[in-house]
Amino acid sequence: MPPAESADSFDVIVVGAGLTGIIAAQRLLQAHPETRLAILEHDYCVGGVWSERRIYPSFWTQWTHGIAEFSDMPMDRPPDEDCMNDLFRAKYTTKYLEDYVNNMSHAGWTLRDRIQFNTHVESIRKVNGRWQLLCVDTISKSERSMFASRLMIANGQSSVPNVPNLPGEEHFNGKIIHSIDFGQSDVVQDKSIQHVSVIGAGKSAADMVYEAVKAGKTVSWIIRKTGNGSLGAAAFAPIDLPTPYKNGVEASQARIMASLQPSYLILYRSWWTWLLHSTNLGAKLVNKIFSLLDNSVRKYAGYRERKSDKGFEKLEYDNEIIWQNGTAGGCHFADFWPLVAEKVYVHRADVKLLSGNELYLDDENNTHFPCDAVLCGTGWKCGLGMFDNRTLIELGLPYPKDIEPQEETAKWEKLVGKADEQILKRFVMLRNPPKHYHKYETCTPYRLYHTMAPVNDDSILFMNHVVAGAKLFAAEAQAIWAVAYWDKAFPLPSVVEREDDIAHMIAWNKRRYLSNGELGNFAAFDSVPYVDRLFDEIGVTSHRKRGWLRNMFAPIMPADVGKVWHEYLARRTKG
Repeated sequence: MPPAESADSFDVIVVGAGLTGIIAAQRLLQAHPETRLAILEHDYCVGGVWSERRIYPSFWTQWTHGIAEFSDMPMDRPPDEDCMNDLFRAKYTTKYLEDYVNNMSHAGWTLRDRIQFNTHVESIRKVNGRWQLLCVDTISKSERSMFASRLMIANGQSSVPNVPNLPGEEHFNGKIIHSIDFGQSDVVQDKSIQHVSVIGAGKSAADMVYEAVKAGKTVSWIIRKTGNGSLGAAAFAPIDLPTPYKNGVEASQARIMASLQPSYLILYRSWWTWLLHSTNLGAKLVNKIFSLLDNSVRKYAGYRERKSDKGFEKLEYDNEIIWQNGTAGGCHFADFWPLVAEKVYVHRADVKLLSGNELYLDDENNTHFPCDAVLCGTGWKCGLGMFDNRTLIELGLPYPKDIEPQEETAKWEKLVGKADEQILKRFVMLRNPPKHYHKYETCTPYRLYHTMAPVNDDSILFMNHVVAGAKLFAAEAQAIWAVAYWDKAFPLPSVVEREDDIAHMIAWNKRRYLSNGELGNFAAFDSVPYVDRLFDEIGVTSHRKRGWLRNMFAPIMPADVGKVWHEYLARRTKG
């Protein structure tokens, strides 16, 4: 039998069979094929966000062909009819991940053989130096305990749906569906459903709006007013913005583009980054560049130019894109904005009541309208509910601020305060954030080294709990770093030095990404410097090009990550 099914005790358990869990398991098994490793997956299929269960027709990638692959298995280019500016339908990533777990094999077992599907991890705690996982079979509801010496928590940021409590939902005659279940629903095809309300501002909400409109439904798009926990409308950038590179995603993989960001993760302060971020002239130049981008996005949407009697202008987002104080994404469809302006009723309010087949808003006009289905693009909850508060505190994970010991609060306030002074000294732009609504978190931030590793426990790692733009790229880099970390292949900084680095990450996040930086794990524009940090710490060099110009302007591709991995394996063999 496959090792993932032969017993309840393992060397390593990976929680989550999304792209992060898959590549983490693959790299670990390549380095240590004898490892007894199991992958636990709540769903019946691999892929997480990109799984067969969760995709739908208007779901397109926000990464491009040539970037959207792991280094050890190139992805075939999808047919032209399923590509736009090198982006493609999500179903091709789904197929890629399915093929990946079938093709990758170690000690006679494929990655798929090691996955235990329909397994919900109810709780995790440490017992006598080993991790105990209480697991529930989602079909039979039977329980069992599993044990591991080491854990990788790879359930990411989009595994637990945030389903709002809607007043009166028990008296509602229609359907209420979160985006996680939209791909499996029949809302679009069901002819009896004519009036659809979509709640939420982000990309999944926009996709559901688009599909419902294209299906001929009467659509109301409901976004809460900015404030009281709401960051307002989202920014959707056109996918064909001109760049000197093949496409915008490839441009974002170049260090020259990353260097335009006021990023703490760029540790090497060259004359170029000093000029851009430590002088008033440079800060004005950076602001000018991103203001031009922001103007292009607003002009493309035409918030104030398009004729609409349905509230289209209410979709304009508040702060410039560079600050990422709300949600953002790509606008894949040329007819998206024209259709929304012409056909979609836009409301900025809370849902006051559902009753029968009617939806009431909490606004000054007591607006109400027919509703046969409510589609919730309302995001995700923290996926750390399997840990009790004591374990959250011990590992440096987010936990309620009101239970934090006073001495711990004082310690981190001092560390972050000192780091904040240094961040402001280095980055001119961050001294004057825009006027904005700030959404404060009720939990402490992540206090993990590189957003992965607890300071005081090296037996558990948190994979993809950083919010990075280039998902596969960051996931593979994290997987390589994780192997080297558990191999003890590089000297770790001291506890004091790691805590200082964590404090800098927290302080920088709050200054750089405003509300989205509250948890200290946001790096939407910083995938390249984040990955550079990981690889530089390991001591590899293959990710860097010879010569300043090549190193700065050449995009980092999956093949470059593969070279890093082979360099590490070769050094490990010699060592």
